[in-house]
Amino acid sequence: MNESYKIISSSILFWFSQKKWFVYSIIISIFLLNLTTPVGLTVPAYHSLIILLLVFMLVTFEPIPFPAIALLTLVLQVVLGVAPPNVVASSFMNDAVLFVMGSLMFAIAIVHQGLDIRLAKLIIKIFGRSKRMFLAGLMTISAVLSSFLGEHTVIAIMLPIGLSVIKNIDTQQSDGKNAVLLTLFSIAYGTIIGSIGTPSGGARNVIMINYLQEFSNVHIDYLKWMKHAYPILIIQLIVAYFVLQLTFPSSLNNIKMRGFNKNVGKTDVKKNINHLFSCLIIVGIVSSWFAFNDIYGLGIIALAGALTFMIFGMISWEEINKNTNWGVILLFAATISLGFQINETGASSWLVMKFNELLATLPSSNSMNVSWSIMAVLSGLTANFFTSSATVSLIGPMAIELHPTDISFALSSAIASGFSFLTVISSPTAMILYSTGLVSTKMFFRVGILMFCISIIILYLMSQFYWVTL
Repeated sequence: MNESYKIISSSILFWFSQKKWFVYSIIISIFLLNLTTPVGLTVPAYHSLIILLLVFMLVTFEPIPFPAIALLTLVLQVVLGVAPPNVVASSFMNDAVLFVMGSLMFAIAIVHQGLDIRLAKLIIKIFGRSKRMFLAGLMTISAVLSSFLGEHTVIAIMLPIGLSVIKNIDTQQSDGKNAVLLTLFSIAYGTIIGSIGTPSGGARNVIMINYLQEFSNVHIDYLKWMKHAYPILIIQLIVAYFVLQLTFPSSLNNIKMRGFNKNVGKTDVKKNINHLFSCLIIVGIVSSWFAFNDIYGLGIIALAGALTFMIFGMISWEEINKNTNWGVILLFAATISLGFQINETGASSWLVMKFNELLATLPSSNSMNVSWSIMAVLSGLTANFFTSSATVSLIGPMAIELHPTDISFALSSAIASGFSFLTVISSPTAMILYSTGLVSTKMFFRVGILMFCISIIILYLMSQFYWVTL
């Protein structure tokens, strides 16, 4: 009996040590549920905000897997009376979710073709004469590709190129260590910056477009988004190049591109055909996003790209199924669903009212600049400690509610949530860069705080002086 008691006790203690933040989150949520509903909020609206807080804590500390967080979010919406089952189900699946699903599948199919080798040769051929131009080329191509194909795809293609270039560098010397960091951060920052450029650059962009259409009847097509975001992307790239050069001063003498060029890999006729066909599919999908997104939506077009690869036998379903992060898709869908309920129940209007009351206590509180600044910084900081897509899913309705007729608030919130420069958990690019073991969390933050602040300033200036001309 004593032995059984010890086994059970130790099992419970071990479970609690692993799931303590889950327990804390549930206790806090139960405590809030038993409080009186705040004045101005309906019970469903109040419960939706409690679920929002719960999701924020669970995603931040991840005591349970992402798919479990997603399913819990859906279950609680119904159990706590936020919305009926059919309403929750209908808000769970939309074009934004199909886009995330299709993009992940499309990315897996592209990487499966080994296009990184072909791209490496192209970069060296164009930029290889100067090492600094080579790094600028890495950053620029990473940004352009990321803006159309998304971070997941591009970091998977570009990082192996960077690792191949730096594998022979002696990191014991400060100059060599800086050369390594300069190469890695050039790719990472290019990929992060590029993700704001088009709707297909990140799921958060599509989520905000979807929210604008649902809540404000404002339609932003592919080209209109680019007109607003791409100039910011270009300025950020220029700034990032000089920030990295100053942060990691290096002669770059340790980088040996000739040897890399010879050993980058050989292609045969079959690979050439596959690469050519892959490029045609990519061009076709990107062109369709421009031409037909009004008719078919971004999600269906992305799925069509993955479908094309499978139909022509260039990748199997088993390969896509094995490498697709279904948990991420579920979490995106669940947070989007919760974002809809926060808006529909009036919770977002209540938050905006409280936000405006807070602004009234500040100097110049009647200025739109103050509310814009707080919203943009709040979106950027939250995304660095949460996830960018989940941040837009949850803060997006509030940003739209602040100024429904002024899309600069909504666009600024979405774009600022893409400034993933502060933490290594903020984006796929940051996490993959950290996984190399060559970049510390302190290093990432030290470089990122300057880029984050400059990016917010760039965004503000563009929204004030450039967007008004569009």
